Amino acid sequence: MSAPSRHTRRTEAIRLAAHPERRRIQPIDNQALSRRFGSGHRILGPDADPGSPLLAGHFTVAQVRDGLYMHCTDIDHLRELRTRSALLETGIKVLLRLEGNAGVKLGGRPLPLDAGQGPASRPRGAVVALAEPVEFERHCTAGVRERMVVITLTEAWFASAGQPFPAGLPHLAIRRWLPSPRSLAVAEQLIRPPEFDGPMHALLQESRALELIAEALTQAGEDGEAPAQPLPPAAYRRLESLRKLLDSGQADELDMSAIAQHIGCNPNTLQQQFRQTYGQTIFEYLREQRLLRAARALQQEGISVGRAAEIAGYNSQGNFSTAFSRHFGLSPKHFRLKI
Repeated sequence: MSAPSRHTRRTEAIRLAAHPERRRIQPIDNQALSRRFGSGHRILGPDADPGSPLLAGHFTVAQVRDGLYMHCTDIDHLRELRTRSALLETGIKVLLRLEGNAGVKLGGRPLPLDAGQGPASRPRGAVVALAEPVEFERHCTAGVRERMVVITLTEAWFASAGQPFPAGLPHLAIRRWLPSPRSLAVAEQLIRPPEFDGPMHALLQESRALELIAEALTQAGEDGEAPAQPLPPAAYRRLESLRKLLDSGQADELDMSAIAQHIGCNPNTLQQQFRQTYGQTIFEYLREQRLLRAARALQQEGISVGRAAEIAGYNSQGNFSTAFSRHFGLSPKHFRLKI
């Protein structure tokens, strides 16, 4: 698959970052897709006028440095679309979908990464190993919005960074990871970067990409160790009910005994299974979700910092601002103004 030069891609990404109004309304047709992704990109159907817009929004495809590529997407699908292209770069792909439910196949294998739509969306992350070129297929219906970050790491990048290439990941191995609130904020900043250009923009984008890489590879088990024994299906269903309870806000004022009683499980067992599956305690997850709810309210509703602190469960605005900045890398005030 042919692709723009490194200089062209980086310049294009910077230019789009400096003009957010063009990013929001840019129509994208088949010719634009082919220019971005090369002649190997094909539309499988349905048939349409070659010049008619397929998507609206923006995406950037950039080579951050040798062996490190980043693709950021914020688009609305104007019509149903099935596409196929070739992924020639081998290595590791780190994916974080903030919103969207397009069906994706890599080498004929479905990639389970449905994040949903709108306020009910639940971001999903995955690490995928590609030991050889594969075909990439995508299917999406009209009216769907997609916001996503995809980072590709080749063996050359691991070598230049002085890091061992992740072992124990066979071709097309998929490892899911649960993005933290900090990673969600970083992904938002990658998709909608600040309005400046030049070398500092590139360095800032690279530093944010490295944050996502570190978290994803840590959760995926970069040392190749065997994963823990899977839980019984009933336990997974119980944990899913627990996550919905924690996400809903109904558990904000409950203690561990009340939460376990609501779910119908022994508190110690529930805590152990939750930590095994999600890599954190129930109340660590709950604190992060409350911070995320506060962040969304700041961004979408423009509420006061005091009200955001209440949503996150803090009596002190100072303590809230400290916790918020630690997770998101920005103060609540700056998050509301810039994100």
